[in-house]
Amino acid sequence: MFGYVRVRKPELKIKEYDLYRRYYCGLCRSLKKNYGVSSELLLSYDLTFLKLLLTSVYDLKTTDYRSRCIAHPLRKQRRTESEADEYAASMSILLGYLHFEDDKADSGKAGASAMSFVYRKRAKAAMEAYPRQAGTLSAELKALHELEQEKSCDIESLSEHFGNALGEIFVWKDDIFAQDLRQMGFFLGKFIYVMDAVDDWEKDRKHGEFNPFSNESSKKAVLEKAKPVLYENISASAEAFEMLPAVDNVGILRNIIYAGVWNRFDKLTEELNESI
Repeated sequence: MFGYVRVRKPELKIKEYDLYRRYYCGLCRSLKKNYGVSSELLLSYDLTFLKLLLTSVYDLKTTDYRSRCIAHPLRKQRRTESEADEYAASMSILLGYLHFEDDKADSGKAGASAMSFVYRKRAKAAMEAYPRQAGTLSAELKALHELEQEKSCDIESLSEHFGNALGEIFVWKDDIFAQDLRQMGFFLGKFIYVMDAVDDWEKDRKHGEFNPFSNESSKKAVLEKAKPVLYENISASAEAFEMLPAVDNVGILRNIIYAGVWNRFDKLTEELNESI
């Protein structure tokens, strides 16, 4: 369900994209440092965005360095880390583990069961460190799973559960920024859920799997129905973002919120137009 909250590279300055990559590589290193080598598999652009956001909102001190990794064994990569790294890494573990648990319950596939087992101990450590986030995340994803099992096409109710889950993850600390961060995460979570449903519509239809847009008969109908919902949610998320005191790296953050999140939707629209 993740992978939509990323930059629109052509609209970024070269130095901004370089910094974004350094934050991404820094989170990868933090996952390995805090939860072991295999945890690097849970690296995502979405949690990189959260790290970048929290570093900016809380004006955190950053550390830059170079190191090698499995993906780049010959050349040291530049990395940027901040105090928000450990939190973003822990949320990556929680989301990854609960995703595999959901897949295991859904299909009983050996792969999902194996991955769930691999991350169980690490997820337990993250849950103990962040009980508020873990409790909300677990409850909301369970409720979402139950609605999906009922084959509910109520996109508002479905997306609200994922919005509640992501909203809680965005709240690192219970302080003056919590309300705006929660609102931003809530509406971004709703956007992600709807976008994922749009993206998966053809695949789900082909394999006879549940999709909130199952009642639509064409990709064009799905895109037309989803577009205003997506606009409404990302606009509300952006409005909450603009209430936050983000100064550093605000160009990258705005690039993601106002342009990057639309990368996949624009690609699907382009594919549809080419097929007509």
